[in-house]
Amino acid sequence: MRCLISIAIVLAGLGPLSANATTDFADVDLDKACPAAAREEARLLSSKFSAKETIAITRPALRQELLDMERRDQQAREIFIAGMHQAESSDDDSRWLPVQQVDNDNLRMLKHIFAQDGFPSIDMVGVDGVGAAFVLVQHADSDPEFQEAILRIVKVRLPAGEISGSEFALLTDRVLTAKGQPQRYGTQFEQRDGDFKPRPIADAAHVDRRRHALGMISLANYDCQIHAMYGNPAGPAGPSN
Repeated sequence: MRCLISIAIVLAGLGPLSANATTDFADVDLDKACPAAAREEARLLSSKFSAKETIAITRPALRQELLDMERRDQQAREIFIAGMHQAESSDDDSRWLPVQQVDNDNLRMLKHIFAQDGFPSIDMVGVDGVGAAFVLVQHADSDPEFQEAILRIVKVRLPAGEISGSEFALLTDRVLTAKGQPQRYGTQFEQRDGDFKPRPIADAAHVDRRRHALGMISLANYDCQIHAMYGNPAGPAGPSN
């Protein structure tokens, strides 16, 4: 089962793969690889946006622009991942340069859009348009102050269901780790000691309580999905820092 919770995975600079991404990972049967995660997702996953998905959006051109930007974002990462799988060595940083260029171009466009319209709402661009905006903000790592400013804006929309809990958690953790602080929700993983492990988590003993409050699966089940998707970091399938 492919869903927002399943693929909101952050490793090194790859960021979250969007729900619209079409990568080799689509062949991974997460339900079979992580049955406990599948069962938990089935219990937790319910659309907070169902009442709004049927509305007529007010800014269809802006929605399409965001979706096109997200498509370029994902295509660049798909090419990088494919090259990483094929390469004998994962130390060639030059393969990441096209991704950085796409991110930089998208960031410039995002700043222009947000300066004119603010962070888009579901009414403006639909659920997928808001999701695309989140993916793009997640990848604006060259400007952590921008990411933090967006986090302050969207935080107030969480109680009304204007953003998803997993989107909020991803951006929160992204902002915290950029500051060198422990994350809160365990969404940010890194390669360490020959394995993929969460970056440091504040009050790690209660991380699942915080995740569940946002409608997210447990960290253990999330970890299972990451390893099912990305394989062995010591081998050719694993991304490097």
